[in-house]
Amino acid sequence: MYIIERKNIENKRYFYLSKRLKVGKKYKKIQVYIGKSVPKNISLYLKRLRVKELALIPEIARAMKLPDQQISLNEYESVEKARVDWNYYGASLSPAASERWWRAFAIRFIFESNAIEGSKLSAKEVEAIVRRQYVGKSLERKEVREVENATEAFARAFSDNFHLNQRSIIALHALITRELGVSRGFKKRDIVVNNKATTPPGEVRGELARLIAWWRQAKKEGPFYGAIIFHQRFERIHPFEDGNGRVGRLILAWMLRQAGYGAILFRNSNRRAYFSALSKADGGIPRPWLRYAMRVYKDTIADIVRD
Repeated sequence: MYIIERKNIENKRYFYLSKRLKVGKKYKKIQVYIGKSVPKNISLYLKRLRVKELALIPEIARAMKLPDQQISLNEYESVEKARVDWNYYGASLSPAASERWWRAFAIRFIFESNAIEGSKLSAKEVEAIVRRQYVGKSLERKEVREVENATEAFARAFSDNFHLNQRSIIALHALITRELGVSRGFKKRDIVVNNKATTPPGEVRGELARLIAWWRQAKKEGPFYGAIIFHQRFERIHPFEDGNGRVGRLILAWMLRQAGYGAILFRNSNRRAYFSALSKADGGIPRPWLRYAMRVYKDTIADIVRD
């Protein structure tokens, strides 16, 4: 995120807090002067660096390849402001605190993602399963297994050696649906979702290959929008017999973290709005989905920073 630079001028050392920001196809460096030594607490200098980054947001947003010109620049800028909030919040955490935060987020993410797909477990029950604490024998074994699978899949996706390709997507799906009676690998039969046909089985590999190739280019020009559009198109392809939503939301979370946007949390309480926005995009009206995902992201980050 940022580095501490040392400059030697006339045999004297001076320290600066610096960060490189991508603006279109170029990079700009912002920095603030720390002093002749580096204090243990650099929070004041992080705040000053944040002010400089916020001032560049209009330029950063204008330089991106934005997906819909009917969405105002202010709306796009608000997403970048949320990204900045996330980055400086993350910078304020120690490595141990950051690890604890991601473990807690994983529990919230698994609870909400599984609930969207129909799980009846409470947030406390999900937390107990993830933390391997005692859970009552009355809990349905299938739902317990879903949480255990999602925990392992989350850890796999957020490991340092995860790379997005068809093999890794199939592997994530295998983890998420392990011992749930779901067919392994890509679907082998036609599937209709919400009265809409999904990609035929014989075309899944080709469609997914084209989507991954598209994302690799799109993330260079507007990583947030590349990620959320990828999610919608992935769900439209519907590559698996079951588990597509859970796999797709996990990939989206990974993409945003990799791109420096942190986290996004789709809540079960808003599942109708989520599915409605995706359905409209499937029907050729992408703007509601773009705006919905932008709003969910900003709300997610606002909740994180507020906590």
